[in-house]
Amino acid sequence: MIALVDCNNFYASCERVFSPKLDRIPIVVLSNNDGCVVARSNEAKALGIAMGVPLFKIKALIKEEGVRVFSSNYELYGDMSSRVVSVLRRFVPEIEIYSIDESFINFDGVPNLNELSSEMRSTVKKWTGIPVSVGLGDTKTLAKIANHKAKKKPSGVHRTSADSIEDLEHLPVDEIWGIGAKLARRLRSIGITTALQFKNTSAALVRKVGGVVMERTHQELNGFRCFEFEQPQPRQNICCSRSFGRRVEKLQDVESALSSYVSKAVRKMRAEGSVANGIQVFLNTDRFNTSSPQYNNSSSGRLPYPSSDLLTVANEANRHLKRIFRKGYSYKKVGVLLLGLAPEGQQQLPLFANSIGRKKNGRIQIKVRRERLNEAIEEIISKLGKEAISLGRASLKRNGGHRAPWSLKSENLSPKYTTRWEDLLIVK
Repeated sequence: MIALVDCNNFYASCERVFSPKLDRIPIVVLSNNDGCVVARSNEAKALGIAMGVPLFKIKALIKEEGVRVFSSNYELYGDMSSRVVSVLRRFVPEIEIYSIDESFINFDGVPNLNELSSEMRSTVKKWTGIPVSVGLGDTKTLAKIANHKAKKKPSGVHRTSADSIEDLEHLPVDEIWGIGAKLARRLRSIGITTALQFKNTSAALVRKVGGVVMERTHQELNGFRCFEFEQPQPRQNICCSRSFGRRVEKLQDVESALSSYVSKAVRKMRAEGSVANGIQVFLNTDRFNTSSPQYNNSSSGRLPYPSSDLLTVANEANRHLKRIFRKGYSYKKVGVLLLGLAPEGQQQLPLFANSIGRKKNGRIQIKVRRERLNEAIEEIISKLGKEAISLGRASLKRNGGHRAPWSLKSENLSPKYTTRWEDLLIVK
C-alpha cells in the first residue's frame, strides 16, 4: 500500500501557523516579484480567484472581500516542509519527497493503515500546525486520486482501489496524475473523458494514443504498480537565477545579484557533498519589453579544478559575467549554472594544490586551504541566517539600508519565523 501525504493549501497554511487571526480569512500567495497568484486558501478559491491570475486583475476584489495578500516566503515554506517530513519519518522509514508539500510513503506490510494515517495527520498538525490529507492506494496513481477525495472528508483520510467506481467515474481524465492537457485532448477526441473510462480502455488503444508512459498510468489505475519509489539521485547540475525586481543597467548591480545566486548554488552543492567541474553564467534583457533593445548571452567554461570553494566559484562566475556584459541594455535576469557535479573526494587536484588528502571512514576527504573559511561561513549562516554574511558584491542592502535594485519585489513578505533570530515570535 502507498500513501500520499499532501499539505492542504500549503503556502497559505504556513502563513496561518504564525498568525492564527488569519483563520477563515481568504489568503493568496504571489509569485516572484509579486506577479501572479500561485497559492490560495479555500476561502480565496470560493471567491473565484483563479490560479495564475495576475495581481492587478484582482485588486478590486481583494479590497472588496478583505483578501490577505502575501509575497512568496520560500525560506519559511521550505523550512516548514522539512519539519513536516521529519514528523512523517517518525512513523515510517521509506519516504519519497515528491514536492515541497507532497510525500509518498511506503505502507507495504503495515497494519491498521487508517488508524496510522489518522495518527500521522494529528501529529503533523499538533507539532507543525500544518493540516495534511492522506490518500491510500495500491499504486501512486491511485494514492493521488485518493488524496483528492481525502481533502473533502472530515477525517482527511481516504483509500481508492482499482475497483472504486465512485472515485473514478466523475474524475475528469485531465486530473489523473501524469495525464497532461495534450494527452487529455487526445483521449477526449476518442470519447474518453473520465478516469473510469480510461481505466476500462484496452491497453493496446492506450499505448497507441499515448505511448508507453500513458500505458503505465493505465496499468496503475488497474492496480498494477509501475512507478516504484525513487531515491534522490545526485544532481549533475545546479542552477540558480531570478528575475530582478526592476530592470538593472549597471555592472556592479548585476555582479551583486550574481554573487548572491552563486552563494546559494554553492550552499546547495556543498550540502549534497559535491564539487563542480564547470560553470555557466547567462544574462538576459526583458523579452516582453519590446520597446527596449534586446540582448541575451551566456559564457561557460571549466573551473581551474573541481571545487566547492565559494570564492573560487564566485571569481570564475564574475569573470564570465564581465565577458558577456554590455553597456546600454536594461537587464532583467542573470543566473549561474554549476556543471559536472561529482562527489567530493573523487576529484583530481592540480599538482601543486595546497591540500592534504587523508583516509577517513573509507572516504577521501580533501582539506583545501579555504575549507575552514567555507565551514565558518556555513556555521554563521546556520546560526544567524542566510543574510548574516555574504560576499562583498552580494549585499542585499546599500548604504542607508535600502535594498539593492536587483532584489525581488516582495511588498507583502511575512517574517521568516523559523529561520531568523530577529523574526522569532515573542510570547507575552
